[in-house]
Amino acid sequence: MQSREATLSALEVQLQSLAADEAQKRDVIARNHSHEARLLAALARLALNPPEVLALGPLAPEDAVRTGILLGNTVPRLRSEAQALALELSDLHHLRQEIERKKLAVALERHGLDKDQQRLDGLVRRKTALRDQAIQGAQNTRQRLEKLSAEAGDLHDLILRLDAERKANDADRQAQIAAIPRPDTAVRPETVTAPPPLAGDPGRPKTLRPFDKARGAMVYPASGTLSLRYGEPDEFGVSSKGLTLITRAGAIVVAPYDGQVEFAGPFKGYGQILIIQHGDGYHSLLAGLVRIDGAVGDWIVAGEPVGAMGSGEPKPRLYLELRNNGQPINPLRWLATRDEKVSG
Repeated sequence: MQSREATLSALEVQLQSLAADEAQKRDVIARNHSHEARLLAALARLALNPPEVLALGPLAPEDAVRTGILLGNTVPRLRSEAQALALELSDLHHLRQEIERKKLAVALERHGLDKDQQRLDGLVRRKTALRDQAIQGAQNTRQRLEKLSAEAGDLHDLILRLDAERKANDADRQAQIAAIPRPDTAVRPETVTAPPPLAGDPGRPKTLRPFDKARGAMVYPASGTLSLRYGEPDEFGVSSKGLTLITRAGAIVVAPYDGQVEFAGPFKGYGQILIIQHGDGYHSLLAGLVRIDGAVGDWIVAGEPVGAMGSGEPKPRLYLELRNNGQPINPLRWLATRDEKVSG
């Protein structure tokens, strides 16, 4: 879907350029309309009364000579202007044909994108339904996140609180495991029944990658134009702590790397945000989404859809931060290179 979005954006830019070229050519031809009309009339008259037969006409010899000299100078210029006009009209014709081809390509891409969107919506609905069946206490989770969000002073504080809570939950889990009675050492091993595993993390992917493999492997969370880099001043003159992408309306947002959703919901000044915990003290933050499809506790892999951008003007902006132990770092050093060029 991101590939289709990028292709569609490039085609729309090309279509705008072609439309501007067409308008310019039509303006040139319209401005020269009266001159072109006189030129075509002169050529028509010459076609009916070519200069070669003037010598046989009723003119006096000296008048015929003067007329022949005048036409000898005029005819090449008329022919040159006629050829230039023919080229302009031919270019305009080919330009209109190219515009129609681009319009067809745009329509096909939009149709494909709509079909992909329907498939993805269906998958998200299925995933949400399965998650709702498997996870209990969603209301408690929502209330807990709202409390954390209200208590945290800023993103750094929020991430520290989330990490502290996760570590406390991990410690409780380890304590539960340690509290399980161990079998008597005298019991023969083959008669020992392993204790049932504790409930938790059933959706953790078996192929989840550690973050030390992420450098150069993180994916861009959306297809779009990079408008603000890490460290550059924003519209308020404040140094940016992340990257800002201008996306298409309704663009799909994906997880930049493997991890677990640690926060999903509104936060002060950021709107709807998603925080993904990648391990080893690394977190990625996505802000500017109008819809979040992930829930706290979800295990996700790079490229998995986690939400969508809004629509309307100004164009949607997606904000990406990468943090290590709560401190922002430059995401560009970790993101994979991308090529969104579209051939004509």
